[in-house]
Amino acid sequence: MDGDTREALRRRSSALFGNRYMAEVVVAIVDLTSATGDTPVTVRMVASRTGLTDSLVRPVVKRLVDSGLLAPQPQDRLRGPNYHEVRRDDGLWDMLVNTCRLLHAAIPLP
Repeated sequence: MDGDTREALRRRSSALFGNRYMAEVVVAIVDLTSATGDTPVTVRMVASRTGLTDSLVRPVVKRLVDSGLLAPQPQDRLRGPNYHEVRRDDGLWDMLVNTCRLLHAAIPLP
């Protein structure tokens, strides 16, 4: 995705979700969980996948946790990574994913 296309996606993501990176982060989580059989993901994993910094991904992950779409997993070490698992039980995750994928497909903006 080139810079203009990415910027158009971020503008649209901001208009719909109030966050420029929501669509990118959601699609990255889908890609990561699909590739690993729904294994929980970390902020670092998503940041690496998107090319964004952890500080840009973390607020999006927090919003997804606060909305009940991601569930934090218990840590096995005191300072270990924070894993998050997708919650698919009510269909909201799938609706969000479909919306984010449509945003990716609908670019560039007029």
